[in-house]
Amino acid sequence: MTIKKTIALVGATGHLGGLIAHELLTDPTVDLRILVRPSSRSRAANLEAAGAEIIEGDLSDEDALAALTRDAYTVISAVQGGPETIIDAQRRLLAAARTSGARRFIPSDFSLDMFTVPEGGIVTADMRRTFAHIADAERGDVEVVHVLIGGFLDRGVLFGFIRVIDAQAKTAYVWGDGHPPADWTTYVDTARYTAAVAVDDDEIGPVFSAAGDTLDFAGIVAAYEEASGTKLTVKRLGSLEDLDARIDELRTAPNADLRSYLPLMYYRAQLRGQGQLNPKMNDRYPGITPATVVDYVRAEEL
Repeated sequence: MTIKKTIALVGATGHLGGLIAHELLTDPTVDLRILVRPSSRSRAANLEAAGAEIIEGDLSDEDALAALTRDAYTVISAVQGGPETIIDAQRRLLAAARTSGARRFIPSDFSLDMFTVPEGGIVTADMRRTFAHIADAERGDVEVVHVLIGGFLDRGVLFGFIRVIDAQAKTAYVWGDGHPPADWTTYVDTARYTAAVAVDDDEIGPVFSAAGDTLDFAGIVAAYEEASGTKLTVKRLGSLEDLDARIDELRTAPNADLRSYLPLMYYRAQLRGQGQLNPKMNDRYPGITPATVVDYVRAEEL
């Protein structure tokens, strides 16, 4: 008789969290338990119908966190937000995981290697790195595993948020020479890897890193053109020093909006060769074959 593992998940009503939840629900060895605000319960109806156990509450509710993490093998965080969420709320979630005796905790990272990006280079990476240092000191016997996947190979990120390529305008954008390679992984494959890490019987270590593709700027352009059959116009926007100046201009503008400069921070790190995944651990889970840029562009008909 197979003994099931209880996996606790926060953020299941979000995009990535929902994909992680669906992946775990397809595993017959898993009992999935998710934390949902009462006002958001309807958004988790499909997950509940598929077998997820719902705990109503939020990350400030100690009783809800205790119920969520009770007898959990792994606790996964897929939340987004500012320091009050990424640092403070995840700290409470980790404390609950430790108290419950959880084997593993997966914080909400899912990004390039934040440990190799200089302080101030990406403001959201700074928050996640701060939490990582806290978690290292406070984890007790819990194995904290940071899942790192590079950037999201997705319409909304590579082709949107960061906008390396504007598929509608058939234009690719770059600062500097674009020579450093960068790592890219789809949301779906990120969910698959996260689910695999969550149920792994063996020790993993502090970082699990995997990628669907690793390409420099010219490689991304070539992959898109091969998959789409469309020639891109390349626009060179200036030097990396020009990019620094643009980020500083946006950050110091009156009523500065984080969304205006955060994507440029991520792209700057990639263009400087920062945040590269080394080593990649794809081989740990040979059952997962992640999509490449060519695969994704063809599947999405971009």
